[in-house]
Amino acid sequence: MDILDLLEEFEAIIEGSGRIPMTGKVVIHEEVLYNYLDKFRAYLPQSIRDAEYIIREKERIVADAAREGEGLIEGAKVKCQRIVGESEIVKQAIAQGEQIINNAKQEAKGLITGAYSYSEEVMAMLQKELESSLKTIRSGREAIRSKLPPVSVNELQRGSGLDEE
Repeated sequence: MDILDLLEEFEAIIEGSGRIPMTGKVVIHEEVLYNYLDKFRAYLPQSIRDAEYIIREKERIVADAAREGEGLIEGAKVKCQRIVGESEIVKQAIAQGEQIINNAKQEAKGLITGAYSYSEEVMAMLQKELESSLKTIRSGREAIRSKLPPVSVNELQRGSGLDEE
């Protein structure tokens, strides 16, 4: 069950709860409310673990891209040194080797840029989802708080038959 399903379930509980006549206020048992709050808390740490996984994955992708780029550069250097030994095509070999190195650097740079862009997109999406969930929770809590009428101790005693005579 994801957070949105949980919120929909909570909303159904609110809609199905008893109402106080002529006030528009809803009565929800305290135990039910706390049960849902516990479920929300249980879900949030998973989202945080997911975010940490995404960060680790981003770092792994960046490191892999850097290693691959270095390997391409080393391969280009080796190829360039092998070609240099031939006298008539030395200039051509140097130019080709430099082009290979430049291409390898550009490819490595592109891989790193792509990894950072991907990580940023995923983190932005996760942040948006978490902010939306937090906004929904705050809104629900505020709605619950604002719709409960203030009750004094005397009113509670009179309503429950606990008046002292």
